[in-house]
Amino acid sequence: MNSLDSNDEPRRRLDPFIFRGGFLEGLSEGVLLVDVDGKIVDLNTKAATVLGRAIDGLLESNLSESDWRFVREDGSPLPTGESPVMDTLKTGESHSDMMIGIDVPDLARRWMQVNTRPLRFDGQIKGSVVTFDDVTARKHGEQRLRLLLEVSRLLTSVIDDADFLQSVCNALVDVGGYAMARIYLANHDDQHSVQTVFFAGFAGYSQDDAISWAAFDAIGQSPSGIALRTGLTQVANNFDADPGFAPWRDLAASLGVASSVAVPFGLGKRTVALAVYGRYVDAFDETTVKGLEEIAREAEFGAEFVRSVQQLATALDGTISALCQMTEARDPYTAGHQVRVGALGEKIAVELGLDVELATLIRQSGSLHDVGKIAIPTEILSHPGRLTDLEFSMVKTHPSIGYDILSRASLAWPIAVVALQHHERLDGSGYPNALRGDEIILPARIIAVADVVEAMTQHRPYRPALGLDMALDEVTKGAGTLFDPDVVKACLAVFAAGFVFSLGP
Repeated sequence: MNSLDSNDEPRRRLDPFIFRGGFLEGLSEGVLLVDVDGKIVDLNTKAATVLGRAIDGLLESNLSESDWRFVREDGSPLPTGESPVMDTLKTGESHSDMMIGIDVPDLARRWMQVNTRPLRFDGQIKGSVVTFDDVTARKHGEQRLRLLLEVSRLLTSVIDDADFLQSVCNALVDVGGYAMARIYLANHDDQHSVQTVFFAGFAGYSQDDAISWAAFDAIGQSPSGIALRTGLTQVANNFDADPGFAPWRDLAASLGVASSVAVPFGLGKRTVALAVYGRYVDAFDETTVKGLEEIAREAEFGAEFVRSVQQLATALDGTISALCQMTEARDPYTAGHQVRVGALGEKIAVELGLDVELATLIRQSGSLHDVGKIAIPTEILSHPGRLTDLEFSMVKTHPSIGYDILSRASLAWPIAVVALQHHERLDGSGYPNALRGDEIILPARIIAVADVVEAMTQHRPYRPALGLDMALDEVTKGAGTLFDPDVVKACLAVFAAGFVFSLGP
């Protein structure tokens, strides 16, 4: 039977493809059946759920005439007539894994990975099957991780805190794809003026002397001015419709920017705001704004960290303590971990007969061995469950990052090398360089054992404390394969002599 050209009810015009009640109801992706005019004639429940509408409200709606707005992956508008569905109906060409943003009224923008296939009967295109996955969370998560990873990487390569903040702006443009990024400073003068201190993007776009952070001034109603005044994030998703943006509307239009978000944060006693500009309206949904707020927090934290690194060479012990606290502030579950590892490492060194000066350096090395974790996002360090491969690969970068940071401070040997090698293992199974045997320096072999023992005796978000007996048994079983057997023997002797970890951080 061929009912394709009949005048039956719409959802039966493509009768062989009725979805609901069939196996397509069990699919994890949304499925639409569209006729040759772009009208939805059937769909599964998943499609209705993803699109935030009842099935009856979607049936008979036309994708070429809907009140939805489509956008390309770069945020530029996609005319409904040029959507992959309508293109398939016009040309008969299929589309695979196209990323499309959909702005449905009353809902935040959702990102869909769309596939379309034409339906032909008797040589004629009669419609299209459209399948799609809601990948909004994945897209936002990947962009956030890319930016966080880039900002974290900057900690090992910048010269000073100013260089770091400038590089954050560059990353938002070069990696994040935004049109502009600015860091504005609130001056405490009579005019409540605002100064651009770092910027990336359109070099000619300057708002100095054109923004105030005073409530009584018209130029104090900009998103950045309000953010500096109130300490609250400000979002302007449509400059044409935002009355507060009127003084800069023509300039913004000439530069091709249409939306912005301003996030306030602190630099010491100074109040600043990170302002990020998008090329299109509605560029900043709630999830994107939260991600940029996280970047601003990283900028604040990173600037302070870079300043601390600069002080290392002139105030070693005090700065070691400060850096240790800053590192462990990223992960409250490991507070005191580095100090305890350093203390045990020093005792093991003494037990091995090393001189007092080297034992002291080993203690200092242990106190900074995880400093590279400063560049790992907090959400990963404190994650309570199993990490994804991507997340674990980020964690595994911390020895190299720590080495880069400590090398720049011109610290005495072996502090930086211990940070690099403390996860190496005698049999080559460690990271980051799969070193073997004597390729791993003795201080790093000492800290490797101290690190494992201390970690196993402490609570972690993904497991309870395992106890000293189990920790010592673990390094004993690994003696000769993973761990230096002489170091393990010395560690056992240290605890047999009454060594205990301090209770505090």
